[in-house]
Amino acid sequence: MEFALEKELMMIGRLLIAGFCGGIIGHERENRRKPAGVRTHTVVGVASALMVMISKYGFTDVVSEYVRVDPSRVAAGVVTAIGFLGSGIIIARNKNVSGITTSAGIWATVGVGLAVGSGMIYLGVATSIIVVLAEMFLGRGSIVGLHREALTSLTVEIAGGQGELLELKNCISEMGFHIRSFEFSQKEKGTLKANIVLGVPRQKRITELLELKQPWIIGLEVKGKLLL
Repeated sequence: MEFALEKELMMIGRLLIAGFCGGIIGHERENRRKPAGVRTHTVVGVASALMVMISKYGFTDVVSEYVRVDPSRVAAGVVTAIGFLGSGIIIARNKNVSGITTSAGIWATVGVGLAVGSGMIYLGVATSIIVVLAEMFLGRGSIVGLHREALTSLTVEIAGGQGELLELKNCISEMGFHIRSFEFSQKEKGTLKANIVLGVPRQKRITELLELKQPWIIGLEVKGKLLL
């Protein structure tokens, strides 16, 4: 089957637009040091546009009175297959899950590629803009984000009992941090170990937790993530 030059150039133009839209989404992710950046999103956008164009135009030479094709089948397969890539980006560590937004961005990039490849270019471009704006302004720590606090974990070894645990909670609250969860464990005739998840207001620094100085605190470890 041969395509006219104009049709081939139209398809290449759609590939370029899909790649550009995917790159815009990936650029925002890469600026936030996320695992999938410009290259991944660009490739996903181009590949999904290619797949839908193959599904739409690639089998017209075999269509006849006795042969029917469903142009939506390849597109449906692309949406299903991208789940494997998206799930690989999601990471669960220390009871915290990260990568969900990036995975959703990959999924959205597939939709953009499918839209552009099928000829709905304005819809694909508009979707890219909406996705980028959502990732920029609705994220944790952003201007209009629903979650203004970063989360950090604090592990404290204590020589004492329940009284020292309550005093520890009061000290942390007085420092301006918000306790999200408070768990502790103690072995027989051993020290207490408290595992605390804290909300860190934007005006606070995580390193301030290292200033906890009490005679019954044996060890102190802070884990956190910088929001860039």
